[in-house]
Amino acid sequence: MVETDNSLANVRVLDFTGELGPYAAKLYAGLGAEVIHIEPIGGDPLRDVGPFYKGVPRKDGSLPFLYYNAGKKGISFDIKTETGKEIFIKLCETADVLFESFAPGFLDDLGLSYERLSAVNPKLVQTSITPFGQFGSRAGQPGCDLTCSALGGFLFLAGVGNEKPVRVSDNQAYRMAEAYAAVGSSIALLFAQKTGIGQFVDVSCMESVGMALENAIQYWDLEGKIRRGRGKEAGTATIHPCKDGFVAIVAIMGKNKVMWEPFVKWMKDEGVEEWEIFDDDKWIDPDYRSSAEGYELFCRIFERFTLQKDKLYLYDQGQAHRVAITPVSNGKDLLENPQLNYRNFWKTLKHDNLDGEVVYPGSPYEFGNLTWRLGDPAPICGQHTGVILEELGYTKEDVSAMAKEGIIHVA
Repeated sequence: MVETDNSLANVRVLDFTGELGPYAAKLYAGLGAEVIHIEPIGGDPLRDVGPFYKGVPRKDGSLPFLYYNAGKKGISFDIKTETGKEIFIKLCETADVLFESFAPGFLDDLGLSYERLSAVNPKLVQTSITPFGQFGSRAGQPGCDLTCSALGGFLFLAGVGNEKPVRVSDNQAYRMAEAYAAVGSSIALLFAQKTGIGQFVDVSCMESVGMALENAIQYWDLEGKIRRGRGKEAGTATIHPCKDGFVAIVAIMGKNKVMWEPFVKWMKDEGVEEWEIFDDDKWIDPDYRSSAEGYELFCRIFERFTLQKDKLYLYDQGQAHRVAITPVSNGKDLLENPQLNYRNFWKTLKHDNLDGEVVYPGSPYEFGNLTWRLGDPAPICGQHTGVILEELGYTKEDVSAMAKEGIIHVA
């Protein structure tokens, strides 16, 4: 590993995660760190999660796996065997950060506790990402993204009124935990570089979700209100159809008349039929806007206008009138978005094993000096097993023998 001024090439990260955890290590890979993704013999369970490349289920065609593991190397072995444990310890000897998402106590039971690993590498930062953390009444219970979203309050927050809770798309609870894991690990890594002392970082997915509830806790604490989605409060974060899709508008929040007046002027300037109805102080009252009469009246007048216009027109004219309105973008919209394309956000990787190209999101941030990169395509299972083991001191004969015994998988 060669240290450079514009990357984290001097940092080695082990990623022993599956469906929960891979984005944390991906953030390091994007900045040049050497990330080694460890898989069991049967492969990472994320490989079985769709959607798949061109809709064909296959182990190396899972689009989530390809995205979260781009830029990483891959090694596959059975950690439950004595030789597998030995390989794992040797990997930890050379690592700066270990991300893992095993159930609490799993590694301890294998004799691979943090105490054991830190004995061979005192600077090691081990970050455990689990549904409920290492301690507490729920620590040993199984959990999934839906469970963490529900117990963390995120599921309820997305609903409206007395309607059922609503789950957002993808595994957003997992992504929250992974983002906090990346940040917490960076702080611990900085501490280790300054002091030579590593540490165990315990990340609870449920707690991470609780951090994402915006001001819901304050609503209850200060006003005794249980905050949920606004749903059918006219003009207050509501979604409306237009000529080529949908737009979301925040024409007013609370009793903020200063927000409402530009919206009324916009409707007047557009010559919207019955715009005068909006020029009434009753719209400043949240109770009226939340009433069936208010919501239906708003939709009837506003949507008569929006259905004649496309998203870009509504966005440009709304912004020009200082009205908070935005297109509701689908995948096609994002790929064609002029701002994203101007910044070269989308990246394309050729996958020889798929005989095709895959388009990926680019950098989640821009630095002045650090260089972000997508890196090579995600490894096929066991792609770098032989190379990594030889770097650890094993001979080609050792690798061949372990492969025959089923201890490791070599692609």
